[in-house]
Amino acid sequence: MPPIFKIANRFVLLPTLGFSLGFVTFLKAWPDESTALSLSDPVHPHFRTGRQSFSLQREDILEKIAKLPLYKQLINDPKVTHSVQSETIPHKHIPYHVGQGQLFGPSKLEIDPLIFRNEDEGTLVVFYHLGKGLSNENKKIHKGILSLLLDEGLCYCGFPLLPSKRGVTARLNLNFHEDIPEDSTIILRAKVSEIKGRKCVIDGTLESLPSKSLFSYFLGKHGTSDTIYCSAHCILVEPKWFKYLNRFNIF
Repeated sequence: MPPIFKIANRFVLLPTLGFSLGFVTFLKAWPDESTALSLSDPVHPHFRTGRQSFSLQREDILEKIAKLPLYKQLINDPKVTHSVQSETIPHKHIPYHVGQGQLFGPSKLEIDPLIFRNEDEGTLVVFYHLGKGLSNENKKIHKGILSLLLDEGLCYCGFPLLPSKRGVTARLNLNFHEDIPEDSTIILRAKVSEIKGRKCVIDGTLESLPSKSLFSYFLGKHGTSDTIYCSAHCILVEPKWFKYLNRFNIF
């Protein structure tokens, strides 16, 4: 075989064939069952429509959240779409998703996280409940769990504003202010602070539930959280080649 053909075979044909086979295999493996991210019924029973089994979730926590003024405000806002996290992930991939697979269930993430997003304003609110199985020896939630929730939540907030609605985390800065006790219901709040081409900047917090005390009413803080456990600053970027993925509905 002439040297020119050996070079072409080694550096062009074989890599192209390998990439093509891998790409086709990936396309075949990815299920085409991802559905809409929002729910049509703005009432409490929507909790039961998520793909995660309701029997694995704590109904008492869902009932408590449903009574919160913040929840009622969000679910009745026509500009806000609402969903549960398992609806945003192709069904066959749920067991391999960290938050929906290994970390979901009794004593872990004890509810299917409730997601509220205002895409026009670039804001996101997510309700979580963190069980005892996610805590350390001091009965405080592991910082790694909180890092995971913030990275995932801030990305979910910023992705829709990128040109191809996909991106990667370029930087994530976290500041931990208070420990979160085990068996706690918390809120993630996120807001896009800057969007410029293929770059998106998001700021977010993990907070306690809004206070209902009379003291908070007198201070004019009704509906705000008493404690900010962690604050985050995230920079997302969209690689230039991501634009070509719009031609293939693969993720």
